[in-house]
Amino acid sequence: MLIISIATALIFSRFTTASTASLTDKQCEALKAVGLGHRLILPNDTDYNVEVNSWWAKNSRQKADCFVLPHTSHELSIALTSLVNSCSSESDWNIAIRSGGHSATGSSSTTNGVTIDLSYLNHTSYDAETNIASIGPGGRWQYVYADLIKYGITVAGGRDGDVGVGGFLLGGGNSYYSGRTGFGCDSVINFEVVLANGTIINANQTANADLWQTLKGGSSNFGVVTRFDMEALPAPDIFSDTRFLTFDYSDALVDAVVEFANSDEKIADDAFFMFLSHQTTVSPDIFAAGIHVNTQGVTDSKTPFDKVTALPAFYNSTIVEDIAEAAFGSQVQSGAWSYGLTLTFDNDPRIAYRCAELHTELVESLKTLMAPEDFFTQMFLQPLPSYRWPLGEQHGGNVLGLDDLTNNALLYTAGVGILTDGAPLEAAHAQLKVMAAQIADFAKSVQGDMDFIYLNYADIDQDPLSTYGAANIEFMRDVAAKYDPMGVFQTRVSGGYKISHVA
Repeated sequence: MLIISIATALIFSRFTTASTASLTDKQCEALKAVGLGHRLILPNDTDYNVEVNSWWAKNSRQKADCFVLPHTSHELSIALTSLVNSCSSESDWNIAIRSGGHSATGSSSTTNGVTIDLSYLNHTSYDAETNIASIGPGGRWQYVYADLIKYGITVAGGRDGDVGVGGFLLGGGNSYYSGRTGFGCDSVINFEVVLANGTIINANQTANADLWQTLKGGSSNFGVVTRFDMEALPAPDIFSDTRFLTFDYSDALVDAVVEFANSDEKIADDAFFMFLSHQTTVSPDIFAAGIHVNTQGVTDSKTPFDKVTALPAFYNSTIVEDIAEAAFGSQVQSGAWSYGLTLTFDNDPRIAYRCAELHTELVESLKTLMAPEDFFTQMFLQPLPSYRWPLGEQHGGNVLGLDDLTNNALLYTAGVGILTDGAPLEAAHAQLKVMAAQIADFAKSVQGDMDFIYLNYADIDQDPLSTYGAANIEFMRDVAAKYDPMGVFQTRVSGGYKISHVA
């Protein structure tokens, strides 16, 4: 649902020097030599551009020297070790690893090397005796849910049906079910992981427990996860109420999200977020929207959203449906140049109102760069009530650094989608960052700032790992050194946020 597309890929031309070509060709030839030629997509193949354009944001549609699409953990192990061993550490090429390709930071694609696309590692199964759902990293949540509801169960997964499993869970994973379960990663009881040396191991509370904990929020610093074993939840149909209102009622939605963040476990089955948006296909003016979901299908639960339902909406959809249908209907449009970022701050309505004001200023500023119909914006506020903070520790711990917090908070996300290729992309991205800096400054001025950047929504030049706390940073460094002593995932696998880059 969220515009979490966050950075730009500015170079789309292939490297043309003979030395670079020979190096990158060598990697693709190495994959052929180990029997993976039938899993490759090469530049001259008819489906090469289809593969490139399968990434969600144009920012990430980068033309690798070849793509390899393993179908099993064993094939991934062969591919990874072949690439790691095929060239000296001094050579200039990268490995990119794609789960769903729904980020625009460039973390899952490359123009100078090989992209490993995990899309075929998309299996989903369920063991009723253990109540464990096993899910491949290349699955998309709408299809994962569709497979699981056949058994009457679901998991704490993503809301946007097109988002991939791997990136969502390794970055934390904010879910409709988070009021009960914590972040999605907290429901993972076992990871199957391919290490840089090709070894396939399991990480859980009793085996490789340090790796198990760091993978819950630590992202792509340790290995490639090829299976997530998650605790399953019952899957009654969910109730959702979506309302679009004119901007005049934005304060009412801010008040609702603030009240949700001040709530307790009594409404833990109720999820809510609000957003403001400029999107001329919906309205000529900025509009405000709120989405309330009850995960148990209760249509009349008493929540802070009740006050909003009394207001006039120019669009309203109230429905009871299964989670797969909800995820299918909650996809953000693809194919735009997308930029976004995130902040977290105290649940202070003054900060939330300031966010709304600055979003309006951003829209007006962007109109000086391009026509109103050439871009869209979204600014989200999601409640983070304090009763959620202990849930990670109750599930064995993660590395997000939130366990000891006591305050209620708001998770802020803002994004810009640009629909025309000739638009001033860098200038638009810069204006988005100016807005975020102003919000951060205001939050600090009212003593409401928080040192937490949610990785899955972060911009390319934000540093989420550095906000996890000193103990978790040191822990992640130690685990990365233990399971990847050659530093492959710090240097050769260049995308994403690296623990080695944290000061």
